[in-house]
Amino acid sequence: MKKQHMMIAAVFAILAACNNNPSAESTSPPPPGDSQALPSVTPITDPADSVVVNTANVDSSGVAQEHVDKNEKKYSNDKGETITAVYHDSGNMGVAALKINGEDIKLMKGEKEKGATTYTNGKLTWKVKDGEATLEKDNVVTVYKEVK
Repeated sequence: MKKQHMMIAAVFAILAACNNNPSAESTSPPPPGDSQALPSVTPITDPADSVVVNTANVDSSGVAQEHVDKNEKKYSNDKGETITAVYHDSGNMGVAALKINGEDIKLMKGEKEKGATTYTNGKLTWKVKDGEATLEKDNVVTVYKEVK
């Protein structure tokens, strides 16, 4: 019980000392419009926190990579259906943007299989080798030839 009384007395002593602090009373608030005064809704972040940095063609070290090769090719199958493929390759990373029946589909470059470059999105697989391409969808493979 004595410890509690001593702690309460200590708290009152600290409060009394804070209330009687002359330096706290002599400090005036900054005038309105002062750069030190912030509105209550101002977020405390650096403006640089919200700047989006363009990281296109930059690897994880921040060094700019060589130009991304954009290569457009057209393919047709024996039924006369056409696919336009735009390849955005930069070494091992790459994307094939296919236009199939007016729909744009993007596929990521995968592993090479038997000399063919493979692009897939999990639902479609596009394999390209020597002017020929195959499109696999729902376990159906369609062969396309490059149109020159």
